[in-house]
Amino acid sequence: MTKALLLVGSPRDRSTSQVLGQTILDALSARGFECETLRLTGLLETQEGRARLLGAYLGADLVVLAAPVYVDAPPAAVMRALEFLAGPENSADRTKRLCAVFNCGFPEAEHTAISLDVCRLFAKSAGLQWAGGLGVGAGGALNGLPLERRGRVTRPLRRALELAGDALARGLPIPQEAVDLAARPQLPRWLYLLLAQTGWLSQAWKRRSLLRLNARPFAEAPRINDSKTRTSKIP
Repeated sequence: MTKALLLVGSPRDRSTSQVLGQTILDALSARGFECETLRLTGLLETQEGRARLLGAYLGADLVVLAAPVYVDAPPAAVMRALEFLAGPENSADRTKRLCAVFNCGFPEAEHTAISLDVCRLFAKSAGLQWAGGLGVGAGGALNGLPLERRGRVTRPLRRALELAGDALARGLPIPQEAVDLAARPQLPRWLYLLLAQTGWLSQAWKRRSLLRLNARPFAEAPRINDSKTRTSKIP
């Protein structure tokens, strides 16, 4: 039986990364794959965790990495796991494949490009076949909820994950159609900006700083009395 391993790079218990990766895993399971999921956060902290990760990695025919983007790169747990798995002592079968799904908080999916390139280069270094990746924008709008609960908004994304799962199950890379569908904005730009502004003001209200958002306490450096700071001349 063909085995698929999902590596989740998000530290959250209820994460968008988990939802996206699990959707692909469900599609693979429906097509006869034996599936396993591991959360990377804290996994490398113990010898038992490292052994568990390595064993699952070496035993999988397809590795699916699902993670958020932090600023412009994968989370530290993901980078550490890739560095660990890329070691020469962990050499894998050349038939093993890797694909990745990254989501970012910004509405534009191109913010995931660097993270996907990291995974592509890892696959090349580790001797894996790169099966492609998906970049998803406005991941925060999903908030770790099942995609079906978002209704029509997630219809293109659900279709993208379905196409990706079907292609991967047949030994093919993720098709461009799936990449394009996943990259479609989850929300209109104006609505995203409205929600972002509302969230920002809500956080300021909770912290009692709503009326001080324009404060610039360090805009001007305090003046120093020169007479007190002069040093005496040494004869």
